[in-house]
Amino acid sequence: MTISRREFMKWASAGAGVATLAGCATGSSGNAGRVVVIGGGYGGATAAKFVKMWAPDIEVTLIETNEHFVSCPISNLVIGGNAQMNQITFSYDGLRNRGIRVLKDTAISLDAAKKQVTLASGNSVSYDRVIVSPGVDFMFDQIPGLKSADAQSRILHAWKAGPQTVALRKQLESMRDGG
Repeated sequence: MTISRREFMKWASAGAGVATLAGCATGSSGNAGRVVVIGGGYGGATAAKFVKMWAPDIEVTLIETNEHFVSCPISNLVIGGNAQMNQITFSYDGLRNRGIRVLKDTAISLDAAKKQVTLASGNSVSYDRVIVSPGVDFMFDQIPGLKSADAQSRILHAWKAGPQTVALRKQLESMRDGG
């Protein structure tokens, strides 16, 4: 049997992930271990889902700042007028239904020696393994021309799906035909 390089990498990555999780079996909490995932975007939410699927006894906690997940790649459908924001916005209930603990909070520090994540709320979460998947953000203060709120409202980047996605769609709708 011959397999493609892509298929080999897929299975090798899955095997490496399961082997890495095996180290959680000696978790100090008396269960199969604890995995904390920081960031609930595509990477973090997917990691949390598959850790729980592959090792159901592991306690998985997802720490995410936002109440809902908004798909940035699919936001092109909103910009193109083929979808509304509510169609690309998803709750984390699907992860909760899988037994994943979802905390709406912000991770502000990670102490690798103590295996602990400190949250903006003042609480902390202990882990045996941690996955850091913070996603992207736009740092307006790093671009001199975009420091003011006025400049930010005129120069739409829609880097992160949300209000700017809707504003960009409205800008496109207001253009004259052929403009």
